[in-house]
Amino acid sequence: MPLSKKILSVYRQRLQKQLHKIEQHAFFAAYPDPLIQGVASQVFRRCGKKNCKCLDDAQRHGPYLVIQLYEHKKQRQILLKKDQKPLWQQAKNYQTQLHSLLALKKACAELIDEVENILEKRLVSWGESDVKK
Repeated sequence: MPLSKKILSVYRQRLQKQLHKIEQHAFFAAYPDPLIQGVASQVFRRCGKKNCKCLDDAQRHGPYLVIQLYEHKKQRQILLKKDQKPLWQQAKNYQTQLHSLLALKKACAELIDEVENILEKRLVSWGESDVKK
């Protein structure tokens, strides 16, 4: 059974919204800044001295900027110096870009599902079509 113009209009509006979402995610991935493939985090540590305040869990030293990398199937932590904060930010930006990529993939899958749904609803069997013999 063919879909009415009103229903098709609603589908087109939903498709337009999904395309806009895809465009936003794709645009976000097109920045020129360099990225470091790793997980940026801040850690608090104990120094090991017997009378230091860091023995109490609430008063550890830090925060220290750390990037966790995976090299040769092993995890490695790199402690950054204060002047290396741009490297830490590049790793943070990588995580943001990765989340954006996952959102883009999800939005594309939703768009494909929506188009398949529309096509399925528009499909008529051979006997129902108005083809003249």
